[in-house]
Amino acid sequence: MKWISCFFLVCIAASCIDTSAGSDAHEGIIVSKKNRSQDCSKAFKDSIKKLLEINLEERDSILLVNNLVDVQSINSAIYVDLKYATMDNFMKIILYEKMDRAFLQRDIAERLSNCQDYLTKLDPTLHLLVYDAARPESVQWKMWNALDSIPAWERGKFISNPTHKSLHNFGAAVDLTICNSKGKALDMGAGFDDIREIAYPSLEARFLASGELTKLQVENRNLLRQVMRHQKFRNIPTEWWHFNACSRAEASLKYKSVKEEF
Repeated sequence: MKWISCFFLVCIAASCIDTSAGSDAHEGIIVSKKNRSQDCSKAFKDSIKKLLEINLEERDSILLVNNLVDVQSINSAIYVDLKYATMDNFMKIILYEKMDRAFLQRDIAERLSNCQDYLTKLDPTLHLLVYDAARPESVQWKMWNALDSIPAWERGKFISNPTHKSLHNFGAAVDLTICNSKGKALDMGAGFDDIREIAYPSLEARFLASGELTKLQVENRNLLRQVMRHQKFRNIPTEWWHFNACSRAEASLKYKSVKEEF
């Protein structure tokens, strides 16, 4: 798709090159440079518009095939800060070059919407804040390879082996936190993508006892788990932010894995 888009733009640019000098001399017609510039600008804008329409059609087709939906189209009270579309992630690079929204399987997005409704009843000022949702396999490989200094068995605690696929690849897992109405995340005692043990839900009691986690930080984590358990999302032992909607076996039978960005 990218090379087709580039070829299209090159063709438009070529059509705008000033080749009228010889023609003017031959035909005796003087064409205004200003008019040519305006025509070129309009042609370029029209080409961009057509490319956007093509890209949207391509995305809609992929969403339809995979039964994925934009989370915020299901519930606008859910906030999104897609970390891998920014440099604010453990790799410090932009991993999502196309994706700018959080997508999940439709039935899972509806469950997440119910979680938000439940949170709203508990506290109307709070919102779920999604950091990552459906993740293409191509990006999963980039993340896996970036941690190649860590043995595979240890690496799997943080990044699912792409060979076996991640629930993110099926749009059946979500990374998230809770924030206030201004988008400020609650203090969880460790940030998103923090691979230190202090981020492990399984070790919270130890860090609470040592004072490295405060009571409020643990309460915030418990609130997130309470809200997600309302719709049977399961937290994993090594990441307070990661929740699975089902097992990998269930996802493999029920959903399609997303191969590439869209």
